Amino acid sequence: MPFTNNQGVQIYYEIEGQGPPLILAHGITGDTSFWRGYGYVDQLQDQYTTILFDARGHGNSDKPHEAAAYSHTQMVGDVLAIMDDLGINTTHYWGYSMGGYVGFQLAKFAPDRIISLIAGGTDPLFTAQPNFEPSPLLTIFQRGITEGTDAIVEGMRALFGSLTPQYEARLRSLDPQAMAACMENAEKRPGLDKTVLSLTMPCLFYAGEEDDGCYQGSQLAAAQMGNGRFFSLPGLNHVSASVAVDSIVPEVLSFLQN
Repeated sequence: MPFTNNQGVQIYYEIEGQGPPLILAHGITGDTSFWRGYGYVDQLQDQYTTILFDARGHGNSDKPHEAAAYSHTQMVGDVLAIMDDLGINTTHYWGYSMGGYVGFQLAKFAPDRIISLIAGGTDPLFTAQPNFEPSPLLTIFQRGITEGTDAIVEGMRALFGSLTPQYEARLRSLDPQAMAACMENAEKRPGLDKTVLSLTMPCLFYAGEEDDGCYQGSQLAAAQMGNGRFFSLPGLNHVSASVAVDSIVPEVLSFLQN
């Protein structure tokens, strides 16, 4: 299994397909099986060299239990380490939720490495809040530390509704301490402060209409960018929008090929 190392943290990645490189970055609780299991890779691999990786704290990658290990600079460094390991100078980048936020930071700090940016389920106009209050998601992971993964599954079901068997299995495989540390840092992450509006590479944003935390910001950012596009996923929330493959992939392919 291929790994790369970023300052002592081992990051697992996989490669599939042929053509220009396309990095696929999952959201929190995900791993490479997200892109494979829901059919994304099957629909992309004939035209793109897909590069899937497990974000730190997830899947086969190392799982630090300290919140500081999940800073945006560390996670951007993970992506660059994979690219350097493969000898890739530039790539298309597609991230969902947490993966999308990392993509914004990557495009900000290493814009010469990104050909185009696709971000789903992420607010490009996110502004950090001055007072930290634990979110329901962080509370779920904190409960998981003491009560086990049943508490994580039950909490996620209460938060997002029905869960696919694949997603439930992935939730049960998580390291609750790593997830709590990752989420704690995510909630204290620096805001983007509208810097995304100055990005020069082509950008595509999407979100479910019922994803209250991301929908409006994604739509507004795309409208304010000369190089931005947005598409909507009606009737879907943050979780259900992440797996609407048949609606998402055609939009992404059209964007990449134009």
